[in-house]
Amino acid sequence: MKLENHISKLREHIIALEWALEHDNQSSIGFHASAGSVELLSVLLHRLGKATADFQLNHTWFKSRKVIETKLDFDFPGKAEIISIMEEIEDLRNPLCYGSPRPEEAVTEMADCFRQLKAMVEKILGDKLD
Repeated sequence: MKLENHISKLREHIIALEWALEHDNQSSIGFHASAGSVELLSVLLHRLGKATADFQLNHTWFKSRKVIETKLDFDFPGKAEIISIMEEIEDLRNPLCYGSPRPEEAVTEMADCFRQLKAMVEKILGDKLD
């Protein structure tokens, strides 16, 4: 997918995530934080010249360190911390998306992880992504 499409999708996920947080919609929070994190990383990799239009990230990769090491076998700024945050987002995703209502701490943790990742990517790029 082209960079501008990733940016557009990212904006959609940010808007949907903000709405879901306001309305305490846990499944939407899980989905949009996870999908939004993939778009954040996609934007970063495109802007750094590490990804082309045919490169497609998948949120499920972040369930396995071995898969991530295979799929993202190149270096980029903040790689270790970004992967760590995305692994945490993926761990929180399914219980929020498909499970019974989770404690408020899980929702807060998911939102905090997404915000932390977004801030980190923006700092690396020197650009706001709203």
